[in-house]
Order: sequence, then C-alpha cells, then structure tokens
Amino acid sequence: MLLLDGIVLGLLVGVLAGGSLKRFGAVRLKGEYLILPLLAFQLAVPRLATALGLPSRIAFVAWVAVMIGLVALALWNRRWLGLAIAAVGIALNIVVIVANGAMPVSLDAVARLDSTVVPKFDLLHEPLTAETRLEGLADIIPIPGPTWHRGVASVGDLLLFAGAGFFVFAAMREDSEAG
Repeated sequence: MLLLDGIVLGLLVGVLAGGSLKRFGAVRLKGEYLILPLLAFQLAVPRLATALGLPSRIAFVAWVAVMIGLVALALWNRRWLGLAIAAVGIALNIVVIVANGAMPVSLDAVARLDSTVVPKFDLLHEPLTAETRLEGLADIIPIPGPTWHRGVASVGDLLLFAGAGFFVFAAMREDSEAG
C-alpha cells in the first residue's frame, strides 16, 4: 500500500509544483515492460502457492528472485534518484526476509494501531520474536490512518514509498530528462 501512496503523493506534489502528467507519461525506463509483471507476480506468489499447493520453500525462492529482479530493474534506471532510493528499500526488505525466512511483524506495533486486531500471517510474514534477526529492518513502524489503510511498515517500505514518490515527482518536472 505504501508504494501506491508514494506514487499518489508524487503525482499530487508534482501537479502542485507545476509538473505535467504528459511529461511523466513520456518517461521511458530501461526494461519498463518488466515492471508490471514483476510487481503483479510478487503480489500473487503467496496466493498462487496456496492455490497450486506449491511447497512454501519453492514459492519463497520464487518471490525472492522476483524481488531481486525489481532491485536490478530499479538500479538499471538509477539515473532517476527516486528509483535508486526505491532499490535500497526493496533490498533492505529482501535482506530481513531472507535472514528470517519471512518479514517479522511487531505485534506491539500492530496493537498500538488497534488492540483488537489479530494479524494473519502468510508465506512472507511472521510474528517478530526474540529470535528475530535484524529487528530494526522488520515491520516495526506503526502507520496510523483510517482502519482500511493503517498498517505496520519497515524502513525498507518507507524508502520504497519515498523513492516511488520522488521518481514520479521528478518525472513530472520540466527538467525530468536530468533524472
């Protein structure tokens, strides 16, 4: 959800700063045809694994490979500072997920948002425990808002949010060719 928030914020600030959707639409990225399929696949992996009865280890490795592909794609387009920032955010998430076998989620942070919520964990999420590695990179930051939008985020998520927003903003600007 933070990725979409970053894009929307980038569009809003870009328009308010005199940017143009036409300029944004004219931006061409290296490997841009891969962005939507990779994003869609990484979102679908947990559901596909369950629906197809795939061993969780195979699904996990496929998900990590796709995420590494997204980092590589963002770094391929690193002349856009926002995409370089997003790549760092994705990479930090990959590191903590691989170190723990899933993204640790702070139950304390969840409770700070809504003490009645009982999180559901999946292939890519698990409760943060005393054994969690790299706790500072886990989902530990409560993000307030309306119930349909609040959640717990990681430093990597926040960098992805910022990078996506900054990319959209910069791409809408007059000097967007400079990145």
